[in-house]
Amino acid sequence: MLRLKELREQRRLNQEGLALKLNVSQSTISAYEIGERVPDLETLIAISNFFNVSLDYLAGLSDLKQQIRQSDLSPNELEHLYTYRQLSNADREKIRAYIDGLQSRA
Repeated sequence: MLRLKELREQRRLNQEGLALKLNVSQSTISAYEIGERVPDLETLIAISNFFNVSLDYLAGLSDLKQQIRQSDLSPNELEHLYTYRQLSNADREKIRAYIDGLQSRA
């Protein structure tokens, strides 16, 4: 559980508080966080739902907290994504830099 401790601390929960939410013991949370134990699938799903993150994010396989499904995108967003994927790496980098600039002004 690479990100369990990080997610718990972002919510300002101690191990005991998270354990109560997930109906497990504090020592179980501790064991998950240090890699001594691995949660079963049902518990992984409960943790994922509690923190509103994907299982891939929870396991450290993705840096996206939630996976984006095609059905989540508007037709306009899909068109922009398709166009973006056709760009060269240099042009993609320009787009990322532009978006970063817009976000830093907010």
